[in-house]
Amino acid sequence: MKYGVLIPAYEPDGRLTELAEALLKLRVETVVVDDGSASGQEIFARLVEVGVPVLHHEVNRGKGRALKTGIAYMAQRGFDGLVTADADGQHTPADILKVAQQMEQSPGQLVLGVRDIAQMVPRSKAGNTLTRLLFRLLYRLDIQDTQTGLRGIPLAGGALSALLELRGERYEYEMEMLIRARAIWPAGICQIPIETLYYDDNAASHFRPLQDGVKIYTVLFHNLSGFMVSSLCAFGLDYLLFNLFYYRLGGRTVPATVAARLFSGTFNFTVNKYLVFTQRGERYTLWNYVKLAVVILLLNSAMMYLLVDLLHLPAFFCKLLVEGCLYTVSFLLQNRLAHT
Repeated sequence: MKYGVLIPAYEPDGRLTELAEALLKLRVETVVVDDGSASGQEIFARLVEVGVPVLHHEVNRGKGRALKTGIAYMAQRGFDGLVTADADGQHTPADILKVAQQMEQSPGQLVLGVRDIAQMVPRSKAGNTLTRLLFRLLYRLDIQDTQTGLRGIPLAGGALSALLELRGERYEYEMEMLIRARAIWPAGICQIPIETLYYDDNAASHFRPLQDGVKIYTVLFHNLSGFMVSSLCAFGLDYLLFNLFYYRLGGRTVPATVAARLFSGTFNFTVNKYLVFTQRGERYTLWNYVKLAVVILLLNSAMMYLLVDLLHLPAFFCKLLVEGCLYTVSFLLQNRLAHT
């Protein structure tokens, strides 16, 4: 198996030279992508001088695009996989080799070098903690370090084309890779510990908290907008039918809720299957949807019975309240089904 190291770089300092030269001494083939740097050209010139290929973007296009450029280049030159590393010195040659060795031992798996979250700087610790929680809730994935740039990436099978087609041009590309990992690498994800290193409180990072943060969380919730539209339409249908059946059936909440949900649930599943969760996993089936819908229906009916029949609150108001509470539960569970 032929593996190499890919380093995307934007306005690097001498730490990139040190890392690349250390890898050369270890006889590790390395490729660097200059992502439109306005400064640091002497660094890239030095790399070329010592034999490291440097690919150039004329303007800054983002880490995701730099990774795609490097992946395509290395695939064309016969690499079966690659290890991505950051240019700011956070990844040691020893850890890079550790990830490469793990790729040999775990063929077909995405290998992640994960840092100790307790040792991270506050900004990275907070972001990692939140995204770890969201990955568990939304995708049923326990990723210990969602922001790691040290990754062992196999290119065999359909992985290469999938990696080049993934959405995202900047940091969100790495998040999209994790979300799609089970589909791209059916063998799974392997996580190994690496050193947690920062320099000057991570001052060299080019991560933009607001702009890049919005892009990342847009990727994490990429199904939410379509799900909201689908759910609002289904809710509108359900709400109208519930009130129709409720007053037609003499104020009986449970039969009205069940009848309305049969129609709206069928509509919701059809729209979600073909328009919302277009990249579905094997578990997003009608049978699993029906089981989820039954649980939601039972909760819905029980809550409506409690609030309207027992507490005598207005039915039209309670319907809005109950649907709002169960909406989040439904999205989380359907999203997890769609990605497993």
